[in-house]
Amino acid sequence: MRLLRLGQVLRARRKGRMTVEELAARAGVSSGLISQVERGKGNPSFKTMQRLAAALELPIGALFQDDVGPLPDLPSTAPAHLAVATDLERVAVVRRDARKKLVFPKESMVWELLTPDLNRSLEMLRAIVPADYDTSEMPFMHAGEECVHVVRGTVEVHVGGRAIRLSAGDTITYDATVPHWWRNVGGSEAEVISACTPPSF
Repeated sequence: MRLLRLGQVLRARRKGRMTVEELAARAGVSSGLISQVERGKGNPSFKTMQRLAAALELPIGALFQDDVGPLPDLPSTAPAHLAVATDLERVAVVRRDARKKLVFPKESMVWELLTPDLNRSLEMLRAIVPADYDTSEMPFMHAGEECVHVVRGTVEVHVGGRAIRLSAGDTITYDATVPHWWRNVGGSEAEVISACTPPSF
């Protein structure tokens, strides 16, 4: 996502809920940084956006481009109306060049939404993880179950008090209500695919 677009999405999520100063206090970042991001002039890190999303009580996936409207309720089971949906309505294709993205140039961090939106009972993401990158500072914790598959590189996944090292081709599944975080320990860029139900990223 270009920085200008990211700023527009952040502003749309904040507006009507809290001031820049209130968001800064909740997120533990400066109001000047938030103003810069909203004007498309800042270069926020993933960790900064993670703090802002948490302060707004939103999954960070709500900052994906083209998802500026009100966040939907995220049901743990499929809505009843899906049971009578036509076959065509149950199919959604996301072309490679049409994926919604979160890009953090400062860290070479890229998140891509492989499912079409956050209105479903399943979410899939592709992440390009820079060398030595880790999210230990702010572990994730959310409802549901998560599955992570390493396409290339070596990633250490921490779930609760356990550290599990995964190489290309390995997959881990865990209870996402337990605090969890990743670390790229391979010395080079890694690529992972993750699935989460319900959508909680």
